[in-house]
This record gives sequence, structure tokens and C-alpha cells, in this order.
Amino acid sequence: MRFAVLLLAACLAAPGLSAQRSVPSSGQWLIDSSDQAGKVQLTIRYGDDDHSSNWGRDISMRELVGLSATDMNGSGTPVHFKIVRSAGTLTCEGWFADGKGSGHFTYEPNPQFVAELGKRGINAPTAWEQFQMTMAGVGIDLVDELQRQGYERPTAGELARMATHGVDLDYVRDISARGYHLKVPESLVRLRDHGVDPEFIASLDSAGYKNLDIEDLVRLRDHGVDADYIADMKEAGYAPANPEELVMSRDHGVDPSYIRSLKEAGYGNLSLADLRRARDHGVSRQFIQRVKARGYGNPSLEEVIRLRDRGLD
Repeated sequence: MRFAVLLLAACLAAPGLSAQRSVPSSGQWLIDSSDQAGKVQLTIRYGDDDHSSNWGRDISMRELVGLSATDMNGSGTPVHFKIVRSAGTLTCEGWFADGKGSGHFTYEPNPQFVAELGKRGINAPTAWEQFQMTMAGVGIDLVDELQRQGYERPTAGELARMATHGVDLDYVRDISARGYHLKVPESLVRLRDHGVDPEFIASLDSAGYKNLDIEDLVRLRDHGVDADYIADMKEAGYAPANPEELVMSRDHGVDPSYIRSLKEAGYGNLSLADLRRARDHGVSRQFIQRVKARGYGNPSLEEVIRLRDRGLD
């Protein structure tokens, strides 16, 4: 899913692209099977020799109006169907064989969509923005959901940006169900871009980290503090109230394996700050064993760090 979102963003939202590109009136479609039940892989290709773009995503079979499973599993079967979205429609024709198909489409924007945006106080999108929203399936239902949840009213450009970054109706509702009402549409884009999804939030909730602010969510995700790391650290005896402690520990290379290695060398029950300091100074189990082998007895962690800094080998 994240790959599809990135592909969509790269194809539709490159800097300055909306000002330079004309909206395609036609292009090519390809459909293949998907690993997800009830879905297919849809790829749309459009543009010319100078500017060619691909858009790809798994979509529900229900979105292919007029196309049946029998058609898809035929042997060279001609097909005609539509992909109808709130912002516009792709009218498709082509053929299918053994579950795979290809052909051409024509694109037609929906003027009623623009009118409905206007009724809600949203400016008319550019032709390119409307095409972006058509491709991503952004509809009036998303606009109404944002209003219901108390978000600031988005502009057409912000809706198009949400579309190209994978912020759809399901994502908004799922984030809300986890207790996050972010008020600003751009915050949803930021979370989506950093891979913060409902599953990640649920893993934090189960670990006791609830009602975090957006920057905490992004920072935890960016620094690899996921459910597995949290669970492993908790098992090792570390479940700090402040998740920033886990971020710093992750950044400094403090993991359960390192913690165990110091315990085996006789240094258990260290604080996370001590563990980070030891890690930063290159203190390892092997180094501690060499120190003890040289007759230093049982030095404190600070003494081990000083010896390490002095280059004892």
C-alpha cells in the first residue's frame, strides 16, 4: 500500500507539475490479479513522449462498473467498462485473457463535483487537480467527513495533495477511530507520508503510549520505534513513560541484544542513559572481559568508559 501511495505521489505531485502538465483526455489501462481478495491491480498510463506517467493501485472489483469476473477470465474477451469516481470518470475498452487485461480509456471530468465543492465553500479545482482527485478516488464524502470531524476547510489544492499522498476516506476514519482528530488537513498528509497508519498507532496504544501528538508519532515512526522494538525493550525491563527515551536509545544503538551483553558482563540494571553512554563510547562485553582479565577487578561503568576512551586494548 505504501508503495502505491509513493508511486501516486511521485507521478501526480512532483513540484510544479500541476502548472506544467495538461490533463490527459485518454491513455492506457492494465489490470492484473491482486493478492487481496476482491481486488485487482489497476495501472493507468497516460501522457506523451515528453511526459509519460504511471499510476497504480489495488482497487475493489466493485469500482469496475460493467466488468464481470467472467469477462476477466475469458480468452481474449472484448470488454467495455467504466471507473466512476466523484471527480470524474474513466471509460475503458480493451480485452481480457486469463485474468489479465489491457486497453485504452477516455477521461471525462464531472462538473457536478465542482459544483458540490462550491456548495461547501471550497474553490473550484484546476483541471489537473480534479484529475488528481479522480485518479485517487477523492470524493465529496471525504470533504463531508473532514467537516464532521471538525477539520479546517481544505482548499481544492489541499484536497488534491491529500489525494496524491494517499489520504482517503478510510484513512481519515481509521485515524479518528484511534482517537486522533488533527484539525488541520496537512497533518493527515504528514502522518501518511511518514508511514503512520492505524496499525502503528494501535501498536503504540497497546504498549501504553496513547494520545501522543503528531510530532511524537512521526518521530517514533521515523526512528524505527515500532511494536517489536517496544515489546523487546519492555521484556528487557525498559518501558519508559516518555517515548522519547526509546527514540534516543534506538538512535544510539541500544537494543535488547546490547542490554543482554552488558548484563552477561556484570552490568545489569543500568539506566537507559547509562546504556546510551556506554554504547556511544564503544563499551562492549568483549572489552569489559579484557579489562577484567587485566586485573582491574570489577570496575564501575564510568571506569570502564574512561579506560575505553584512553585506548586500553
